[in-house]
Amino acid sequence: MNIFLNVLAAALATMLISSCISGESRVTPSDPVRLNHLQFIGTHNSYHIAPDEAIFDVMEGERYNESDQWTAARLREALSFTHAPLDQQLDMGLRVLELDVRDDPKGGQFDDPSFLRAVAPEIAENLSPFDSNGDLAKPGLKVFHTAEMDFRSRCLRFIQCLEIIRNWSLRNPGHLPIFIEMESKQGTKPALSSSYEPAEVLPFTDATWLGVHQEILSVFERNSLFLPRDLRGDFTSVNEAVRHEGWPPVEDMRGKIIFLLLDDPAKQDAYAAAVESSEPILFVTRTVADPQTAWLMRPKPDRQTIRPLVEAGFLVYTRADAHTREARDMDYARADEAFASGAQLIATDYPVADPDISEYAVSFGGRYVRCNVIFRNGGCGYGAQSEMK
Repeated sequence: MNIFLNVLAAALATMLISSCISGESRVTPSDPVRLNHLQFIGTHNSYHIAPDEAIFDVMEGERYNESDQWTAARLREALSFTHAPLDQQLDMGLRVLELDVRDDPKGGQFDDPSFLRAVAPEIAENLSPFDSNGDLAKPGLKVFHTAEMDFRSRCLRFIQCLEIIRNWSLRNPGHLPIFIEMESKQGTKPALSSSYEPAEVLPFTDATWLGVHQEILSVFERNSLFLPRDLRGDFTSVNEAVRHEGWPPVEDMRGKIIFLLLDDPAKQDAYAAAVESSEPILFVTRTVADPQTAWLMRPKPDRQTIRPLVEAGFLVYTRADAHTREARDMDYARADEAFASGAQLIATDYPVADPDISEYAVSFGGRYVRCNVIFRNGGCGYGAQSEMK
């Protein structure tokens, strides 16, 4: 029975997508260029600074395994990437940024990483400080990958990250819209040993989700944000809006900030329930038929499954590379598939090459925005340097 229901659900989803195609046949040169008619390259874990080699040495010396798959050696390989500061990424032309967020209402929850305590004192004293301004002691949402081992960040406080983006936006009026993909981090990693217990990681409650709103609105003016209500317009839902019309024209979106919840289905539901009686700020993603869905996550690029979603009007997120594997192998097959799929939000760890690894870098010929190959294969006037503001 379960197999039958799964097959039926898949068939219904395919029928829905097929019934709401809005591909090339509906786009003419005289039509406005809509946001879903562009492709953007952004960064995965945009705040990330690679852990210190001394941390990895401790992990390997202790035979640390996060799981059977994620051994110390594998983690060392996967986490050894560093991004430029957020404003520098924006200067480069990147318009999609990803932030991992943890709750810390009282402050000080994560200011003493246990893996750092395990490093020999004579080595630890020569490491660069990771919180020289005492940001982790302050109350509020924090931004880093893992609390005990992968804790270096370009901006440790969520508000700090948002302020960097806001200040850049104010210095560059009329820029192409900036997507901020937010992921809530709620899990706890295994302890390094019985001597070093990990910090407690608090779950995201209704109050936490409303706190996310509060921090966002403390930084951005409402008129600089593009919210689900703005996309819905006169339609009954954002889903209906994108399937019938697509996302708004690019020229109407200049200077806007768009928040997407880049999270698993349970957290999507938790956020939607928490903000049901208020004004949602983050765009959730569920199924193609869900009224609240205007974008979709497909981390592994596959043009056969992604292209129909793009043609139906959705924005689609995918990844050009993962865990540094493609960079180490100089393998562009995944990036090429992401480009060809028409997915509009393409994440990479390498917008520029890391010479310590290889010459691998992901861009559209040195730029990070272009006309979507599905809708505007012949060009649409975007992607030139003058349009990259």
